[in-house]
Amino acid sequence: MTLKPAGDLTIFEVGTLCDELKQAAAAHPQVELDLSEVDKLDASAIQLLLAVRQSEQFVLTGITESMRARMADMGA
Repeated sequence: MTLKPAGDLTIFEVGTLCDELKQAAAAHPQVELDLSEVDKLDASAIQLLLAVRQSEQFVLTGITESMRARMADMGA
């Protein structure tokens, strides 16, 4: 199963994405989170991505260099 958020991923959207990730994880053994269409991340979204990245059930794809840099700045 693949989730592909688009546009901004900020504190305003992260709660919905978190709920979608939980539902997908309950129904599927492997969940891909494709970030290729995400324009902007804030700290709350990066915190969620760091948590997701620690689980073997989730695979993050479509991560841009700027996303990687921001995640690294926050300890990833």
